[in-house]
Amino acid sequence: MTLRRGRARSRRIHLIEWMVVIVLVSVVMAIVVAVLNRSREKQRLLLCQNNLRNVVLSYLGYNNNKQLLPPSGVFAEDEITFENLKRGNTDPSLSVVPSYFPGATGTPRGVPMSSWVVPVSPYLDYQGLCDSWTMEADGKAVPFHDATSRVPGQPSNLQIGETGIAVLRCPDDPTALANRGNLSYVVNGGFALWHADPVGWVGGATDGTPAPTAKPLAWSTTPSDWTKTVDVTRRLGVMFIETRFPEGSHPEVTIPWNVHAGLNDVADGQAQTLLVSENTLAGASAKPSRYSAGLPTNWATPLPNFTSFFGPSDVCGNGKFPSSLDCTSGGLAPNGASDGPGWAFANKGGTYTNINFGQYLTIEGSFPFTNSAHSGGFNAGFCDGAVRFVSSSINGTVYSKLITPAGEKLPIHCKQLPFDAKEIYD
Repeated sequence: MTLRRGRARSRRIHLIEWMVVIVLVSVVMAIVVAVLNRSREKQRLLLCQNNLRNVVLSYLGYNNNKQLLPPSGVFAEDEITFENLKRGNTDPSLSVVPSYFPGATGTPRGVPMSSWVVPVSPYLDYQGLCDSWTMEADGKAVPFHDATSRVPGQPSNLQIGETGIAVLRCPDDPTALANRGNLSYVVNGGFALWHADPVGWVGGATDGTPAPTAKPLAWSTTPSDWTKTVDVTRRLGVMFIETRFPEGSHPEVTIPWNVHAGLNDVADGQAQTLLVSENTLAGASAKPSRYSAGLPTNWATPLPNFTSFFGPSDVCGNGKFPSSLDCTSGGLAPNGASDGPGWAFANKGGTYTNINFGQYLTIEGSFPFTNSAHSGGFNAGFCDGAVRFVSSSINGTVYSKLITPAGEKLPIHCKQLPFDAKEIYD
C-alpha cells in the first residue's frame, strides 16, 4: 500500500512539473511572438517611411527643375467655362471643378485628367509611365480613367493608373487592393478642397454618414472678390488643383485662378511645414462611389479627396458645422500672445475629422484628412525633405501651423503666431 501511494505521489509530481514546463513554454512563446510582431511592425513602419521619403524627394526634384511644385490634380475646362471667361466672367465657382465635389448636383463637367503622381513619376524612376500617359489626343483632353489606347501599342490611361507602384503604398495600408493603383500618401492642400472656390468637408462617425457634402467657406472678408480669397487660401496650403484648356484651344482666354506655388513660397520655414502625409483612404477603390463622383479610382485620380489631405474646416466653427462657415468671424484671430481658439479644432476628438479617425472608416475618398494605420501617429514628409513620425495627439493649433506654409503672413482675422519648434519636437 505504501509503495502504491508513493508511485501515485510521484506521478502527481511529474504531472505538476510538466504543467509548469508547459506554462513556462507558453509564456516564452507569447513573449517571442510579441517581440516578432513588434519587430515586423517596426520594419513595416520603416519601409513606409522609406517609401514616403522617396515621394518627398520626387517633389523636391520636380521643384528644383521647375522652380515650382506640381498641381495636386489637373482638370480640363469645358465650353461653359470658355464662354464665361470670354465674357469677362472670371467667377471660379463656374469652373468644372465644383461639379466633382461631394453633394454636387447634375453631371460633372469637363475632364478629370491626372493627379500629382504623373508629373513626378520621372523623379520616382518611372519615366516610361510619364511618357506613356496621354493628357490630350486629337485636340481634346483625355480623362485619367480613359480605357482606350490612343497610340498603337501604348497602354490606356486606365491601364497605366491601375499599375501598382510599390513606392506609393505603405505596407500597413489595410485598404490597398492587390495588383491595383494604390496610393497611401497625399499632399498638403491647406484648409479648403479648392483654393479658388473654398469648400470644406463634413465628417461622419461611420461609413457614408452623413452623405458627402461640400460646405462653402468664407476665408476672406471680401467674399465677393475671389482674388482676395485666393490670396488667403494660397497661404493655407502647399499644392493646389489646376485647370486648363487643351493645348492650342481657346488661346484668346487665360485661366486666372490657377496657383503656381513652389517651396520658395513656404514663408514659415520648410522644416515646420508639411508637404505630404499618409492617408489609407486614397487610391484604388473596389468600386466607384459617391465619394468618387461615380468614377473608378487609382493613384491618377485628381479629385481632391483622393490626392490631398486638408486641415479640418471645423477650425472655422469651433467644431460646429452649419450650412456654411465664416472663417473671418473671430475664432481664428490671435488674442494677444495666444492664437485664436478655433485653430485647436484642426485636431480635436469628437469632430470626426481628427488625425487617424479614418481608421474607423473603409470607403476610399471618404476621409480627406491625415490617416494612417499606425498606432499613435502618422508618417509625415516636410518641405525640407525630412520624414518624421508625428503623434496623433498633437495639439490642434500646432498641427494647423504645420499645415499652413505662410500662417504668419495671413490677414489678421486668421493670422497665426510664430511656430515654436519645441511644441512638436520636445
